Amino acid sequence: MKINATLPEKGRDLRLDLFRGVANWAIFLDHIPDNVVNWITTRNYGFSDAADLFVFISGYTASFVYARMMIDRGFIVGATRLTKRVWQLYVAHVILFVIYIVSIGYVAQRYSDPEIINEFNVAGLVENPIETLRQGLLLKFKPVNLDVLPLYIALMGLFPPVLWMMLRQPGLTMLASVALWLAARQAPGARSAGPERISRSSMHPSRFTFALRTSSWGW
Repeated sequence: MKINATLPEKGRDLRLDLFRGVANWAIFLDHIPDNVVNWITTRNYGFSDAADLFVFISGYTASFVYARMMIDRGFIVGATRLTKRVWQLYVAHVILFVIYIVSIGYVAQRYSDPEIINEFNVAGLVENPIETLRQGLLLKFKPVNLDVLPLYIALMGLFPPVLWMMLRQPGLTMLASVALWLAARQAPGARSAGPERISRSSMHPSRFTFALRTSSWGW
């Protein structure tokens, strides 16, 4: 199947780093309650928030890096490198997850404030630790403020075949993404964030899948 793609020039684009950093900063601000500074973030003035911008830019970056590799060295090499990157992110998430849990537990114990465990959505570790840890390793249990990285890992893990199709049938791949997004809007928008007692996550995967594929389709 013929490849239909026009890639940007080789080299690091500092503009992508800049706006990805801005997106990360905005995500941080949006998670701080009663914060005047977060009035300037995109969630107050548009149809999406900084998480969409982060996924969009990350998808664009991954597309021209690994698409060039797929074109020059073949799909297997490109997919392997992309999978290696996903594995690195997964390991980083597991380490961060453990540090997060230990930190919340320590603060709750140190200051005799058990409510903080519920506030940060880690009470499942007390009531059902084995199941909660299992779902954490499966990227299904997401404590407060740890939503974006597991979702990004899942999206990038599924990205190799999508990128292969995008290089050959970009229009068809984009239409499939739009169809998935529209179909998902008709389904319940919440997805489980852990054991049944834990509150559900409001981050719908199809929304970010659409952002990721739109970014890769853009070039």
